[in-house]
Amino acid sequence: MKHALPLLLAGSLIAGTPAAAETIQVCPEGSQTQSCDFTGNDAVQQAVDRAADGDVIRLAPGRYVPSSYRDVPFEDIVARGYVVIRDKRLAIEGSDGTVLDGKDGIPAIAFVLENADVTFRNLDISDFRWGEEEDDIYDGHGIFAIDSRVRASDIVMRGIVKMALTGRGRTLIDASALRLLDGHLGIWLEEAAHAHVRDSVIAGGDSAGIATYDDSTLHLFNSVVANNTDDGVYAADGSTILVVRSVIAGNAPYGINAEKNGRVTVRESAMHANAAPANAALAPGQLAIDEDVVQADPMLDAQWRPKPGSPLLARDGSGQPIGLTGERP
Repeated sequence: MKHALPLLLAGSLIAGTPAAAETIQVCPEGSQTQSCDFTGNDAVQQAVDRAADGDVIRLAPGRYVPSSYRDVPFEDIVARGYVVIRDKRLAIEGSDGTVLDGKDGIPAIAFVLENADVTFRNLDISDFRWGEEEDDIYDGHGIFAIDSRVRASDIVMRGIVKMALTGRGRTLIDASALRLLDGHLGIWLEEAAHAHVRDSVIAGGDSAGIATYDDSTLHLFNSVVANNTDDGVYAADGSTILVVRSVIAGNAPYGINAEKNGRVTVRESAMHANAAPANAALAPGQLAIDEDVVQADPMLDAQWRPKPGSPLLARDGSGQPIGLTGERP
């Protein structure tokens, strides 16, 4: 077995939140708030270090810039994290106006998780960048999870120069209301990672919207994958992707692509205006597009929702909507 079952996944992750859980208040550099437990660009890491299992770290509005880092070795790489969370079960919550801004600070990954269980809510993670484009130091990512459990909702990641949301090892991801915009690659899974993603938008990347490798799996529901320039959805090796009630539009060179034994299934969805709907060279069994997939223009507005008259609004049968629903977990 390549990866042992993480200790937290095997045990404490399934426990309830302790009654004595604490809320730790974090404030940005220059804050005049008197109720801050930690203040400054290193305050988030300081709060993580102090936190016990079940604690909530609440980030006050403002700009947090990476000014230091910690390195997490993994296989043949080193993940360089602005905030590193190991062996803990925490919640990290932002406020309206909370931004982790990587464009002026030290090149790093916004969050690196190792054998952790972390709930992320209401965060803006922007412009994290690399120091060297091609080396063994991984920086320029958004959330990079190794053998961990990630629950994420209402997260915006914009301008991330590598991968916005990454699952490695035996990571489990449950995400809703993501906006992964104008970066490099939206969601990247390897090894035996699994992600369940809903009500999300992955758009404007200069690589794939979603890419899975090894034996990883991804289930995508009521989401939009649009205008990515190196495939909308891509499955390689023995990985599998299931797309249900989602929109795949405007991607190039393919809306859907796969290599080796990668497999993609699309059901009750819409595909439109991709440079090509799918790679015609795919072997039998690699791609399944059900007959109920809408091929017409989905007519989405600037918020990626169907406009009046959209064919996504006139469906019979189950009545389940295609595209964003606005639901929250």
